[in-house]
Amino acid sequence: MRTSLLIVVAALGVAGCTDAPPNSSRSIVAPELSSRDAQPNAADRVTASALWNKRTRAIIGRRGGSSPNAARTFALVSVAQYDAVIAAEAANERGHAGASEAGAAAAASAAVLESLYPVEQSFINGQLASDAAYFPTLPSEHKGTFDAGAAIGRQVAAAVISYAATDGSKTPWTGTVPAGPGLWIPESMPPQDANWGSVRPWLMSSGDQFRPAPPPAFGSPQFLTDLGEVRFDSDNRTPEQLAIAQFWATGYGPGGPAGFFGTLADSLAGTQHMNERRASRMLAVLHMAIMDASIGCYDGKYFYWYIRPYQADRAITTPVGRPNFPSYPSAHSCLSSSAAGVLSGFFPAAKDTLQAMVQQAGVARIYAGLHYRFDVVAGQTLGFSVANLALQRAPKGHKPIPLE
Repeated sequence: MRTSLLIVVAALGVAGCTDAPPNSSRSIVAPELSSRDAQPNAADRVTASALWNKRTRAIIGRRGGSSPNAARTFALVSVAQYDAVIAAEAANERGHAGASEAGAAAAASAAVLESLYPVEQSFINGQLASDAAYFPTLPSEHKGTFDAGAAIGRQVAAAVISYAATDGSKTPWTGTVPAGPGLWIPESMPPQDANWGSVRPWLMSSGDQFRPAPPPAFGSPQFLTDLGEVRFDSDNRTPEQLAIAQFWATGYGPGGPAGFFGTLADSLAGTQHMNERRASRMLAVLHMAIMDASIGCYDGKYFYWYIRPYQADRAITTPVGRPNFPSYPSAHSCLSSSAAGVLSGFFPAAKDTLQAMVQQAGVARIYAGLHYRFDVVAGQTLGFSVANLALQRAPKGHKPIPLE
């Protein structure tokens, strides 16, 4: 299965429809992007932002890490890219020696990634050298020198790296696991990313800004109905449902939802031949939203400590593994809906396809035995709320993203 342009075609459950029986479904065929939309970038519109987004995903694929940490990496790289491009524009407007925007974005990306993955220094330096040879050959780069842009990019990256050092993402968890009926039981200690809800967000005022309402009480009628749906799918899982569960677990490639939707974003940007500033702005807004959605999601997870379906019913099988964090809300739904919401704002023609991806990412976790439907609905609500905030707060004009 290709991860950049295709979505698995499947029968999706009707998420969030209160008037439908728990196991009813209707066939939704998620359309592929057309061949016209999938055409490669024009030769003079290949952006450094897109190249380094791809390289970031490659590094994460080699080095691993959780989806929240991957979201953080993509956000730091994308913010550095955009701010570097804006800084290069500003320098050029002041009449200084011409600075390549691609050079600024490339060097900013390289510096941020080297700070996060020093073991990748050789790869990063090689890619930067390749860019230094490639971009000056493009007609769009004739007004600025790559080296001048790179110098600006490194300055911006230093500010982003300093900002990242104080975001709280490395704070160790020192709490205790609550115990009792309806509470999640860790697979191992410590629980994964238990402090993530306290990490400093880019757009939200705090991690609990969009905290979902309490989930259904353990043993309540809604709980039993949604648990019954998971058990039914577990007992009757079709090959198609298994394929959907596997695709949204690992089949879409490294970097979690941030990697998948970032790659899709690059393809969509190519259809509009976005220049460096437009492409880097879009990627920055996208990845800030995904990062904030992960923060809000984990705030909810560790506020409620809600039991996983397979812990409530030991007969439920989990063919794609068992995450080491609580159930409510669903992280896949939080992150995919935040991404789809932002991309729908930038690319309205793709809205239906993106919405179908969100729905499938959600139902995939039910098929996998990992989430209740109310987990999915709460995650989607949170993610779309973050996306709306991100689109409202997207940098206007030629203003950088503030590092405050």
